[in-house]
Amino acid sequence: MSTSQIHRYLIREVLSPTLLCIAIFTLVMVMGRAYKLADLMINKGVSPADILVLLATLLPTVFSISLPLAFLMGIMIGFGRLSADGETLALKSAGVGLARMAVPVFILAVSFGLLTGATDIWAKPVGFKAFAAKSFEIARQKATIGLQPRVFMDHFNNLVIYANEVDPRSNQLQGLLIVEKKPDSTAWVFADSGNILTDADSQTMTIRLHDGVIQRQQTDSADNFQLIHFRNYDVRPEIPTMDNTASRSLRPKEMATGKLWRSIDSARDPLEIQNMRAELHARMIAPLAPLLFALFGLPFSLQSQRTGRSGGFVMGLLIFIAYYFITSTAFTLTKDAAVPPWLAYWLPQLLLAGVGIVLLRQASLEKPNRLLGWLDQTLHSLQKRTRKRDDS
Repeated sequence: MSTSQIHRYLIREVLSPTLLCIAIFTLVMVMGRAYKLADLMINKGVSPADILVLLATLLPTVFSISLPLAFLMGIMIGFGRLSADGETLALKSAGVGLARMAVPVFILAVSFGLLTGATDIWAKPVGFKAFAAKSFEIARQKATIGLQPRVFMDHFNNLVIYANEVDPRSNQLQGLLIVEKKPDSTAWVFADSGNILTDADSQTMTIRLHDGVIQRQQTDSADNFQLIHFRNYDVRPEIPTMDNTASRSLRPKEMATGKLWRSIDSARDPLEIQNMRAELHARMIAPLAPLLFALFGLPFSLQSQRTGRSGGFVMGLLIFIAYYFITSTAFTLTKDAAVPPWLAYWLPQLLLAGVGIVLLRQASLEKPNRLLGWLDQTLHSLQKRTRKRDDS
């Protein structure tokens, strides 16, 4: 068998479970948000087409997790099967060492690294921004369409609205009564007319009232009463969105990477700068995950012979959880503790790469590794205990 045939065979062995895991993990993570979307469709009357758009905007966020995780699982399952069936031993007997077997794996790692990088650097912020915009559009449509003449409406968080006449096409209102609730006061607003204005960029909605009077009473004092006449008066309702927030400016995770980079230099608030730096460097290290998973996945999958495929799957989950914990800690340290990104993000990546190279070299030289052996023995013992409990 030629080298190219061996490489194609190993790529198929890793890629097949990887693609299956991508489908499974993506479905599981999408279903985690499906109940909220189902509530919008069933209880709020949102159309199925809008629900599909919201699902589409969530996919980049899902893929940023499922792509590297599925690739790691593909290595653990594929090479775990080869090792359990003795195929890696046969390849070594034929002169194909681990270094040559690792070549197709790192080709796949580079490919998945590019896909993960494109997802995190470009598609993910686009998805966040599109999700926020679509969520606001749906909330605005339901708010304006839900306005009915001569009916008290309380579907805003801070207002109760009554209108004698409503024109849904022009969003014009006639004969208005608005009860505006605030923590320190309650205001009754009477106006001859008004119209609804929306701003998709800042995700705000304004009811502009004309020719009316405001009667305001302080909550802590029954004697403190104000009477104000106005020609024009703006009331800003709080629109309930998917995450119950109304963002007036783009959050760092919604910014394009280039804009995020430039905003760090122009920002003045130290907390805002830390938040943007944390988000930027989280995107920059994303393509490294598949490469690190290849370094750790190969020696761990070859070591997990006694535990079989299930042990490889569990080992892969442990590796991913450990890596996710490290990156999450780096984000928190950069954002909340002002730790420099090179120390919080890049130093752990270099250390992980160094440890992975050492493990891969030891596995290539067929030197025993105590850490890998201990983990394999621990998983094997847990499997035996689980089987005994099932049998009993």
